[in-house]
Amino acid sequence: MKAGVRQFLIFFCLSFPLVVFSQNPWTLQQCIDHALENNIQIRQTELSTELNKEYKSQSLANLFPSLNGSASQNYFYGRSIDPFTNSFTTSQVRSNSFSLGSSVSLFEGFQLQNSLRQSQLNYLSSQFDLQKVRNDISLNVVTYYLQVLYNKELLASTNQQLEATRIQRDKISRMFELGSVSKGNLLDMEAQLASDELRLVQAQSSYDQSLLSLTQLLELSLDNGFAILDPMLNTPSLPADQLNTNTIYAAALNTQPDIQSYELRVKSAEKGLSIARGGRYPRLVLSGSLSTNFSTSSQDIVGYDIQPPSTIFSGFTGSGDSVYTFVNNTKANFEQTPFRDQLDNNLGKSVGFSLQIPLFNGWSAKTNVARAKINLEQSKLNLDQTRKNLLKSVQQAVSDAYSAFKRHEAGQKSQQALTESFNFNQQRYDLGLISSYDYLLVKNNLAKAEADLLQAKYDFIFRLKILDFYQGKKLTF
Repeated sequence: MKAGVRQFLIFFCLSFPLVVFSQNPWTLQQCIDHALENNIQIRQTELSTELNKEYKSQSLANLFPSLNGSASQNYFYGRSIDPFTNSFTTSQVRSNSFSLGSSVSLFEGFQLQNSLRQSQLNYLSSQFDLQKVRNDISLNVVTYYLQVLYNKELLASTNQQLEATRIQRDKISRMFELGSVSKGNLLDMEAQLASDELRLVQAQSSYDQSLLSLTQLLELSLDNGFAILDPMLNTPSLPADQLNTNTIYAAALNTQPDIQSYELRVKSAEKGLSIARGGRYPRLVLSGSLSTNFSTSSQDIVGYDIQPPSTIFSGFTGSGDSVYTFVNNTKANFEQTPFRDQLDNNLGKSVGFSLQIPLFNGWSAKTNVARAKINLEQSKLNLDQTRKNLLKSVQQAVSDAYSAFKRHEAGQKSQQALTESFNFNQQRYDLGLISSYDYLLVKNNLAKAEADLLQAKYDFIFRLKILDFYQGKKLTF
């Protein structure tokens, strides 16, 4: 029963990677490209960039004249004043009004021009913000990718250790049956085999977890048989120029998008100060308009009905004579003025200048300038802090790379020494010169040294990638 459980665990650990890697493996570049295309944080930052682009377009449009039109239709009932004839009427009157107005700012303290420049700077800054997010995501992909490679290689190494222990256990078992070794030796080897099987399960779990973390970063599912390509990384060397902090920092200042973004924000804040100062200047606006109207009460004379005049008694003179007045009985014929004629006749035009001089507005101009100065100082401090943080990060990255290099060198020496020690003690154990306890102690020390060396290798590779990242180099193997 115990042997059956062991066989099942070993079969599961060895077969699972084969199932996973049955699909076409992804290269590091494919993983990065997929993450950049599907990451939600990147999409959110892209939307912010698009929003700043719209602000820039609006700032440009604000320089052009405004043009607005209006139209209205009104009905008047009962006794009312016709707004166009200015006379009383008791009939229903329908009227229409049309107007077209335009205005353009000739001078406003250059606020519009500075607003346009500020929006352009904000748009460029948001593009660098987007690039920073893309760089961070790419670096995360490299980190997770290397973790998968490390755990995969650790899993293979652990499996080799298990196979070596199994072979040795089988050998001791046969020797025990022949009476060549004691039962204690066999039990020690059985315990070592169980320990190696546990380490294999743990290594498999670490590999599965790292693969899951990578797929989650890529917004993928393990159900599709996701696997990565093993580039068979060799331990790189450490060129002297890669440990020059000043050189790396100088390159980072020119390549890191967060530095460039904060530099643009300082320039944007400077434009904001210019905009605030522009509020102190007079504002000169040129405006013009066209207007016309139509009314159903507007009429034109189209002819006359001529009738003989008549006389009516109107009074007496001082001497008592009667006075008669002639009355003209001729009547004019009216017709509603045509719509087009009314529009032409009522067309009004205007053009003018308006000058607005700020004298006192609750200290708003002064307050706006003060706030703009504070924003400018904050932007400068943010830039300085970002530069200092970058310098600290570069210094730490160089230190980490050097430490990783030294750990790898020490790991190589330790692994070589323990390999020779193991080979020597293997022969002594086969001759019965040392106990199984001493033999397994050397064997476990070698296994630990190999695991430490493997970890040091990938840590060193990762630290070098960090240095490449700060120098703006492409993250690839």
